[in-house]
Amino acid sequence: MFIDYVIFGIVDNVVMLLGAFFGLGLEKYLPKRFQVGLGAVIGAGIGNAFSDFMGGVASLNWPLAFGTGLGCIIALVMIPIFHRVHKYRK
Repeated sequence: MFIDYVIFGIVDNVVMLLGAFFGLGLEKYLPKRFQVGLGAVIGAGIGNAFSDFMGGVASLNWPLAFGTGLGCIIALVMIPIFHRVHKYRK
């Protein structure tokens, strides 16, 4: 039903936003070179990984839950690479 998708979207984004705000507080614990706003990006990535995992759990589809969660975690490895490329392009 349509309302199920709306509820999923709300929950998905709320968890991601909570992760972003968590990341802002986390940034002060990162190495100095990453203290340039990346805390929110890292927090949002972690929040997105958790919310995608929970979406799979909510649908009782365990391969989907673990697959998307793991995929999101693996993609977080790209954050320092993107940061370095962005830094050199300036």
